[in-house]
Amino acid sequence: MFFLTFFSYLLIYSILGDKMIIYVDVIFFLNIFLDFILLMTVSVILTRRASIKRLLLGSFIGGGTTFILFINLNSLLVFILKIILGIIMVIVSFGFRDIRYTFNNLFYLFTISFSIGGVLYLLMDKGFYNYIIIVLGFIFVCFIYIKQIKRVGDNYQNYYKVELYYKNQLLKLTGYLDTGNKLYDMYKKRPIILVDKKIKYNLEDIIYVPYTSLNNESILKCLKVDKIIINGHVFHNYLMGLVDKKIRIDGINCLLHSKMKGAI
Repeated sequence: MFFLTFFSYLLIYSILGDKMIIYVDVIFFLNIFLDFILLMTVSVILTRRASIKRLLLGSFIGGGTTFILFINLNSLLVFILKIILGIIMVIVSFGFRDIRYTFNNLFYLFTISFSIGGVLYLLMDKGFYNYIIIVLGFIFVCFIYIKQIKRVGDNYQNYYKVELYYKNQLLKLTGYLDTGNKLYDMYKKRPIILVDKKIKYNLEDIIYVPYTSLNNESILKCLKVDKIIINGHVFHNYLMGLVDKKIRIDGINCLLHSKMKGAI
């Protein structure tokens, strides 16, 4: 992001001093590297399914902030450009599910960017008192960071990367272990996981399962999956319930069955 781009510029300047020759390509690729680290950090913290290719593409887009340093723009326009580039970065890297999903990705991207950039900027400054401030600030930041990570961990500890095999299709999903999901089909007592991702299937493969929720009776379309893999654990004899509406949990497109608790 722009703050780390500015830091890249200052870092090179601190090394070469007034004799510095500005190589835009050097700053550009350094910024790409830093943006890749940021996106990777967001991906790990929020348990996003993002390929290396998408993260690299998002990093290249973020590298465009390099050129803002050399354009005479007012602060408001610079801020708007940073927001726009940030939105494009997270959509390219993590995809778009809904506004909340995108906002969370963008929020953590900027939060981590300013945190890392701010600490690095302070470290470049010299002086005894500055070092004291850095040490005290570092302790404070670590305290806040640990609390924040714990909060995030509590929110995302039930997130799992799921590989679901159905005939010749492989669905890579982000699942949430829902202890409230106790759905079984009434015929063979097979557990049902809920998926809101589109999948190709034949009508004759559909298994109709009646269910009741909030005093409302309905029919759930299900498919028998070949296997489900979560954290190296393989599950057989499960049904996949097809959900028309998006699951309203951040970044989730699969609700796992409560029976899986303890097994993953």
